Amino acid sequence: MTRRIWLVTASLAAGLWAGVAAAQAPAGPGPGPAARLFISPSGEPFRDDDGLAAWFAGADRDGDTLLTRPEFEADAERFFAVLDANGDGVIDGFENQAYERQIAPEITRLGETRPQGPGPGGRPGADGERPRRSLPGLGRGKPEPGVQRQGAARYGLLNEPHPVRGADADLSGRISQVEWRNAAVRRFNLLDLDGDGVLTLDTLPPLPGARPPR
Repeated sequence: MTRRIWLVTASLAAGLWAGVAAAQAPAGPGPGPAARLFISPSGEPFRDDDGLAAWFAGADRDGDTLLTRPEFEADAERFFAVLDANGDGVIDGFENQAYERQIAPEITRLGETRPQGPGPGGRPGADGERPRRSLPGLGRGKPEPGVQRQGAARYGLLNEPHPVRGADADLSGRISQVEWRNAAVRRFNLLDLDGDGVLTLDTLPPLPGARPPR
């Protein structure tokens, strides 16, 4: 009987101690429930509660809430230096693989196109046909009917599945600083619809899956 009482007392004490420890433990800093991945026009991932705002604030160097083309290009140059690990002025195949595997692994899951509704000849769509891969063209607008955004385009402002490879203008498998700068200019122009040389948060296109404003 004495041994049983001792076991019950020890169990209650352990439970009380665990409760006190849990109450005193600091809360983890992890992202809130609204956190989602945002990939900048240059391909940099942001995993914040509002990744778009975090990217914009960092790129807006003078903090005036206006993102100019020089600021946009400077932000692209900064990320180029991150990707160019050996500092030789070129993003080579190994550095691109490091980007895909370590920096933004989400984009290599390019997304698979599934037809919506019955296919040709009355065949079933998403549940009855094998998914087909398709890469939509670079643009700001909606993809073609029945084609879902893929890769980085699922998390960013532009319909560009792979921002790093997308800067490889001569398809050499290597991205030079000149190609990277040209890609930054092209991307800025796609976002700057009114051509005033300035971007603001409220004039940027909605992110994929974002709810339209009421």
